[in-house]
Amino acid sequence: MIRRLTSSAQLRSRQRIALSGLALLAAVGLGLAASNPSSGNRANARAAAGRPNIILIQSDDQTMRQFTNRVMPNTTRLLSRHGTKFTDYIATTAQCCPSRASLLTGQYAHNHGVTSNAAAYPALIDKHNVLPVWLREAGYRTMHVGKFLNGYVQFAHPPSRVAPGWSEWYTVLRPGTHYYDYQLGVNGHLRHRGHKPEDYVTRVLGKDAVHLIHAHAPQRRPFYLQLDERAPHVGLQKDPFGSCDRTPIPDRRDEKRFKNAPLPHPPSFNEANMSDKPGFLSSAPPISASNQLRIRKHWRCALASLVGVDRDVGKVFKAVKQAGELYKTVFIFISDNGLFFGEHRIASGKVLPYEEGLRLPLAIRMPKRYLSGARRVPKVGKPVANIDLAPTILDLARARPCLPRRNCRTMDGRSLMPLLTRSGGWPKDRGLLTEYQVADAGRYATCEFAGIRTRDTIYVRHSRVVNPATSKCIPTDQRERYNLEKDPFELHNLCFGGSAANCPASAAQVNLEARLSRLRDCAGIAGRDQQVNGRPFCE
Repeated sequence: MIRRLTSSAQLRSRQRIALSGLALLAAVGLGLAASNPSSGNRANARAAAGRPNIILIQSDDQTMRQFTNRVMPNTTRLLSRHGTKFTDYIATTAQCCPSRASLLTGQYAHNHGVTSNAAAYPALIDKHNVLPVWLREAGYRTMHVGKFLNGYVQFAHPPSRVAPGWSEWYTVLRPGTHYYDYQLGVNGHLRHRGHKPEDYVTRVLGKDAVHLIHAHAPQRRPFYLQLDERAPHVGLQKDPFGSCDRTPIPDRRDEKRFKNAPLPHPPSFNEANMSDKPGFLSSAPPISASNQLRIRKHWRCALASLVGVDRDVGKVFKAVKQAGELYKTVFIFISDNGLFFGEHRIASGKVLPYEEGLRLPLAIRMPKRYLSGARRVPKVGKPVANIDLAPTILDLARARPCLPRRNCRTMDGRSLMPLLTRSGGWPKDRGLLTEYQVADAGRYATCEFAGIRTRDTIYVRHSRVVNPATSKCIPTDQRERYNLEKDPFELHNLCFGGSAANCPASAAQVNLEARLSRLRDCAGIAGRDQQVNGRPFCE
């Protein structure tokens, strides 16, 4: 049996003790002002003048199949065609809050503490030791627009309070699932939006992002802008202008854009034979015709809602160009996690470690001046993850994951710059951890798992699943292994039926077991970081 994910108390103890070496991340170590913060910030602002602006735009629940030129022409043209598209980018925990916590920390969930949406923002360890704080220490203006981590409103007092590290705060507060009739926190003040067309959340967030760019791009101080879109997450309200009730709600002008779009039917859709799957999932019934119609409606509304996100990408890009900052601005586009649309008989939801939930869009547009003389890399197929984003951003900003007095967070990811600049130094057979832990879950669901995903294989061990008879989580040892090259739709579990006895008896299986055992308790990277309490390195 796999050991449980570490308790929050143990995690906090680890983080208090851990110091990060990170000698290879920062090309230039920045002096951190401990005695006089105001003068230190001015000095850092001057030092930062030659570094790039960084804009990260994150969609919500967008799948890889939805990242196409037909759905998002601005994004694919401006970022993918003129940047680098990563074809094997994953979320290490495929759920909103854990994924976003990994973006803020560069860590796996077992290190940052947010192992599920239920754990949410209160579980985040060292809340003041996160990406926007590090960037501010390095002289950046940090600007947040849109959705933040689940549970922040319940944690913050008052709810409009600005989260640590942000210079500008234009954040959706509550209800967190609404496209109309919601509250924003604007630099500590509440702002209510109604149900008029101009209140549509994607329009508002795009307008706020453009406003901040026009206000701060002309200044010498570089900025980091994180635009966290609401779409295409399901909206738990009635669509005031169309028929997308309780689905992703599009902008009024986009309601009919994909009204006839077919629902994709990959080989895994409504999977015909589930006998290879673990017991908790193999008993899931086929998806009924009426439920398939509901899934199709969700799909069409999701595509239409992404038109607004794509419009925002175009507006943000145009604002940067108008400000004369395009030559020194890096753009990053991601999704936080994927979603199921009937694959493996899963009618909706996320979390489960199949490709539909794990593998996501990632595109980076990098000005030539930051490529170290290398030609642009159009496409990268190596396994990368959301834990790599914070190290990449810090590398670009020449910053470190530290507060004053060398209170540093040990990151588990690595900078993507070697892949973008063709400079080598990337691991040959990289294995990434996927993990999840929650107290309770729904039917046909897992409550806890840990797995390893490489370029061509995923191997997962479920240690707690839902008992269909009681709807409670119970201990188990159910396994899945798929050859992603030969079986990209994950139809043939090599550990048939989830049984350990049916896993291949091979050296490769022994190697996967050993690597997974190391990864699920790992911290940091050998040669870059100090070892944390004798724990294994992630790489």
